[in-house]
Amino acid sequence: MTQYKDEVNKHKELLAAESWGKEVKYLHASSGIIEVAYNNGEKHFEETSSGKKWKTGIDESKESLIDRFRRYMNDVNVGRDPNGV
Repeated sequence: MTQYKDEVNKHKELLAAESWGKEVKYLHASSGIIEVAYNNGEKHFEETSSGKKWKTGIDESKESLIDRFRRYMNDVNVGRDPNGV
């Protein structure tokens, strides 16, 4: 069973990174446009007057998501607040 330990740990990290990536990083509303940014780099916009919606930053690779997650966890582990709160 220990022969698959590395693969299992990589998959656990990928699942944790995907879950973290779906969390909201910030929400911003200005001039009738609501912007919701996620940790994975996606940004969702909605124009409140017309209801028009669009997205940007969706073409992220799994590797860059894992890299972002690792940087975030390293900051958390040394006591830094990566969100600046």
